[in-house]
Amino acid sequence: MTLRARILIVILIVQTALIAALAAGSLDRLRRDIATETRMGAETARSLVLATIGTMQGAVPPDRIMALLPERLTQPRHARITILDVLDGRARPPAGPPATAAPVPGWFTALVAPAPQEIRLPVVVAGRPRGLVLIAGDPGQEIARAWRDMRDLMALALAAALVQAGLIAAALAQALRPVGTIAVRLSDMARGVLEPAIGPLPQPDLAPLAAHADALARTLAQARDERRRLQAQIVARADAERQAIARDLHDEMGPCLFGLRVEADALRHSPDPATVQAAAQIAAIADQIARVNRALLDDLRPMAVGQLPLATVLGDYVDDLNRRFPDTRFELDVAAGLPEPDESTALTLFRILQEGTTNALRHAGADHVAIRLWTDPAQWRMILTDDGGGMAADRPEGTGLTGMRERITLLGGTLTVGPACRTTGRGTRLEAALPRPPQMPPEPDPAGPGPDKDWTTP
Repeated sequence: MTLRARILIVILIVQTALIAALAAGSLDRLRRDIATETRMGAETARSLVLATIGTMQGAVPPDRIMALLPERLTQPRHARITILDVLDGRARPPAGPPATAAPVPGWFTALVAPAPQEIRLPVVVAGRPRGLVLIAGDPGQEIARAWRDMRDLMALALAAALVQAGLIAAALAQALRPVGTIAVRLSDMARGVLEPAIGPLPQPDLAPLAAHADALARTLAQARDERRRLQAQIVARADAERQAIARDLHDEMGPCLFGLRVEADALRHSPDPATVQAAAQIAAIADQIARVNRALLDDLRPMAVGQLPLATVLGDYVDDLNRRFPDTRFELDVAAGLPEPDESTALTLFRILQEGTTNALRHAGADHVAIRLWTDPAQWRMILTDDGGGMAADRPEGTGLTGMRERITLLGGTLTVGPACRTTGRGTRLEAALPRPPQMPPEPDPAGPGPDKDWTTP
């Protein structure tokens, strides 16, 4: 449950308790008022009956008093009068308007209705009983009025509670809006997006949280930059080690192999056939060592990378593949005007092409391999697709692809391998992205503009 929901529920509970207390107090007061009004109505009706009988004595024959009494009386508001004549045994109410009251729920009537009240008033004229007057309290009109007042009061209280809840919800939404901003910011930080900062907040309770989130983002940005710097150093040092090893192999193995060949050629002129045969074997071994040495040199560091433009190196490699494997068609698409990357990036892009085409030839059985290389403002992008059988879902990555992924990760890039066709699952798509350092603006000439310099030309 959200904090906003919890606060609203607490407020609604408190408001409900207040409304219930208000209703209970109002019901108790209404019950007492209705009982008082009903009792006073019955007392007023009793006084009215006594006064009417008193005025009729001496003016009306005694045997006619009970017959004429209903005509001389009227029904009061909160009581009902019934006249019983002993002569005819009939019960007659006085004339008066019928009792009309709005319908009231039975549960409300049961809560506020007072105890029944009845007054029996015997009528004695000239020492002889003439009849009986029954006076009963009638709280119907008071209950109807109380119901209307209670209903209006509860409706007003409910409307006020709803308005208050709406205002509180709006205030909470406004106050907690920065929480959503901070949550989005933290989610972006989890994805590696560390800019922009939240900045200062007007809410004093949330401002420290936003400041801490911004401080965390700055710390993560520093750690990211330091990690990238260390990764670049790792790759650069590894390339330097490979370069040193390749140089040592070239400088040390080359003269040794040349010496072996010279000695083998000298031994070939010996008159001893065994010596000539041994010289031929030595020359064959020297050639084998030379081929292994050349393969090691190419694997450690292709000599053309860093010496020729990257597009030329990649084009020569693809042309060589087309010559060596005529049954497979290799196509290279390099964006026009491609800038030259740094040496580590160039070597990585060459290795991606080398590993992707090798896998396509050895494992995929592809007939067509397409390579595309381009840049965007932030990354170098290379996509290699083939029309081979594709990779099985449960097949682990090979050593070459794993090593390539590790190198790309060290450079801060990403490598994605999947099917070339998602519907059929055939083919393989290898997509790599390497970070591209931002283009630095040219430094101004410390000598300043001279008379022969045109600063209007970009």
